[in-house]
Amino acid sequence: MRSIPPPDCSPPPGWTESDRLAALLRYGILDTPKEPEFEDIVRLAGDVFEAPIAVVNLIASDRQWFKAEIGIGARELPLDVSICAHALLQDDMFIVPDTLLDSRFDNNPLVQAEGGLRFYAGALLRTEEGLPLGTVCVLDHKPRPEGVTARQRLMLEVLARQVMTQLDLRRAIVQRDERSAVLEAEIASRIAAETARTASEEHYRHLFNAVDAGISVLQMRYDDDGRAGDYRFVEVNRAFSTHTGLSDVEGRWVRDALPGVEQYWLDLYGEVGLTGQSRRVQHIASALDDRWFDVHAFRIGDPADHHVAALFTDITDRRRSEQELHELNETLEQRIAEAIAEREVTAEALRQAQKMEAIGQLTGGLAHDFNNMLTGVIGSIDLIRRFLESGRMDQVYRYLEAAETSAQRAAALTARLLAFGRRQSLDIRPTDVNQLVRGMEDFLRRTLGEQVSLAVALVPGLPPASTDANQLENALLNLCINARDAMPDGGHLTIETTIMQLDPGFAQTGEDLQPGDYVVLSVSDDGQGMSAETITKVFEPFFTTKPIGQGTGLGLSMIYGFLKQSGGHVRIYSELGVGTSVKLFVPCSDAPVIAAEPRVASMPAGAGETVLVVEDDDAVRMVIVNVLDELGYTACEAQHAEEAFAILQTGRQIDLMISDVGLPGLNGRQLAEIARQTRPGLKVLFVTGYAQGAAVRSGFLDHGMDMLTKPFQIDTLAIKVRQMLTP
Repeated sequence: MRSIPPPDCSPPPGWTESDRLAALLRYGILDTPKEPEFEDIVRLAGDVFEAPIAVVNLIASDRQWFKAEIGIGARELPLDVSICAHALLQDDMFIVPDTLLDSRFDNNPLVQAEGGLRFYAGALLRTEEGLPLGTVCVLDHKPRPEGVTARQRLMLEVLARQVMTQLDLRRAIVQRDERSAVLEAEIASRIAAETARTASEEHYRHLFNAVDAGISVLQMRYDDDGRAGDYRFVEVNRAFSTHTGLSDVEGRWVRDALPGVEQYWLDLYGEVGLTGQSRRVQHIASALDDRWFDVHAFRIGDPADHHVAALFTDITDRRRSEQELHELNETLEQRIAEAIAEREVTAEALRQAQKMEAIGQLTGGLAHDFNNMLTGVIGSIDLIRRFLESGRMDQVYRYLEAAETSAQRAAALTARLLAFGRRQSLDIRPTDVNQLVRGMEDFLRRTLGEQVSLAVALVPGLPPASTDANQLENALLNLCINARDAMPDGGHLTIETTIMQLDPGFAQTGEDLQPGDYVVLSVSDDGQGMSAETITKVFEPFFTTKPIGQGTGLGLSMIYGFLKQSGGHVRIYSELGVGTSVKLFVPCSDAPVIAAEPRVASMPAGAGETVLVVEDDDAVRMVIVNVLDELGYTACEAQHAEEAFAILQTGRQIDLMISDVGLPGLNGRQLAEIARQTRPGLKVLFVTGYAQGAAVRSGFLDHGMDMLTKPFQIDTLAIKVRQMLTP
């Protein structure tokens, strides 16, 4: 007997092949015609998985046979090309997202051929004894790296149970029919023999009454037109009363014993008595409390005697079970949908709980860090006021620096939060990543210290990447510092660049990546590594594995938000005691790298140009106006867009407009659009802390526009204004 090839690394099954094949043969299903019940199941499986191929298949000793199939066009296949044969040795559903990546199918022509089978998911057909007979499975010519959804898994398992229900029902019917056939043959033989030989009445009566099925010998009576009008019960066995509820009927005519008898039964037995053709029917008997009977009627004895034997069983309970099963099938999809909906409600509740936990962690971390920084600012300002009132000027500058340091820390924290939330203002430009790494190499070596050896492997000919160079530098520095901290006793750190092309199948893996070319910047160390549980949390804000006071927990959150905002992605590979590798995927740019603009000397003065400042925050507006006055510009101010329109409509010379993006009413971008309708050459400098839609500058700014992110240094504002006003 040929055995099924076991999959690699699978435990031995708890059954033998001979037991399994014997169970399959007992079902008597092989080589039977197609049946609508099984055809409906494969159509439903194909619809749920949106798969071109769906099969109900059984694994015989020498072949794989299909009871129902769509997308194959054959009833069987050789066993040596079977994927389903491997599923029999699994304890659970067998799912192969990509067969080309599974060595078990390296020599399978159905897989290796061009346009071959790339995806497989199958649920086992198990007997009550746990013996696998085959599978309900779906296949596709395309791989599905994401595998199957919870809904699809549940659907396939339910359909497999439905197939086994149908098989068990068929088996029960076959066994009953086999017993009935043997019984009928025996009865017919006995009756014929006893009639011909007038054998022992006692022996015949014992056999007659020992049968569980009801038996009656009927004498038919026909009218002048040859139609049966009545019949007499010549003889009945003991089981007759059990099945019909009638007693003492021998010798009586049926219209007398059962006045409401339907003409259907008279016509049935009358036809058998006249033609000699046996009949097998299942029909309801309304006069017998609407019971259902399975009846085999055949003529016996001399045809002139018009004797008919009826062998029958009460199948009312079975018919009710079949009706219930039919109703169960009709409501199957509805019940599955209800089960899936219930699961989705539970999953949504879990997601909401996780979201609230993350919000609590975020707000708690924010409150802690900002309270520390505000204490430094407020405390320093309070002390400065006291020193000024007492004339102690020698201490003022010290606490001014302390207040400025705390404010800068708050600004850095805000920038990181915006990066995590993908709401920071990015200056996306074509960037030479190799040059960026080379420019930071000396600084990184000094930062890492002598205990960490740094290796840099840059692939030559790397195309430009579309990114914000400053943010990418910060990300690289953060990763190198994290790697250094993971190697307290020293180690090796490697920075690599390469290019990777992502096809649609790889890109659509739930990571919001678009197909195309990406520059990949990798930072790898041989430090302590992380557990799988830690890896799932590393991008959460304020999550850190470092001791208290040695990390904010925002570094990786900032990197994640920055890359997702710029169309990229980040992946982490780590193993405890082995090390960690972080890969940054940055989209490639079709444009060439633009040379950096030369730095302008700090605090360049103005030449009397007129600058309109539109800012709704009084403190920010006051600072900007005072700086412009100090630099020699003529500043005019407006609190919102309506005041700005009034100034713009006066015809007054305006050389530059500085506007907050997030103004009340019309925002800064809308104000600029309307202003340029009457002043087409008006230059506009936007200032923003955060504004929806202004996150990526290249998609927000037109010619003659630029952007400055709050908070900013006074020198930075002066340089940017001078640059924009210089022809």
